[in-house]
Parts: sequence; structure tokens; C-alpha cells
Amino acid sequence: MVDKWLVFVATEFISAAIGFIWSFLFHNYLFLWVGGFFFTLGVFAMTRWGFDRWKNKQKAKKRRG
Repeated sequence: MVDKWLVFVATEFISAAIGFIWSFLFHNYLFLWVGGFFFTLGVFAMTRWGFDRWKNKQKAKKRRG
């Protein structure tokens, strides 16, 4: 089974590609900004720091009792 993190990174780059393609087809800067945002988010998620932050958020928190 593919890790959820890899799916997340892949979808960010796919979203960025769609945004860039729409930007170039329709000459719309809004889609260029959206594509850039998703590309930046994908690069951040791909880094080790982004991976560690995402994994720590997925762990169950220990309760002090």
C-alpha cells in the first residue's frame, strides 16, 4: 500500500501542473499563482522537515493522567 504522504506529495504536484497548464492556456495570472502555491506546498511536503511535521501530526497524542 502506498504511504499517504507520497499520495499527498503527488497530488500537490499534479495540482500545480494543472494550474500552470490552465494559466498558459487562458493567460490568467490567478491560475499561475494557484499553480505556484501548490508547487511550493509540494516541495515543502517533499522535504524531510515537511515529512517529519506531517508524521508528527498523524501520531496519537499521549495523555497525561
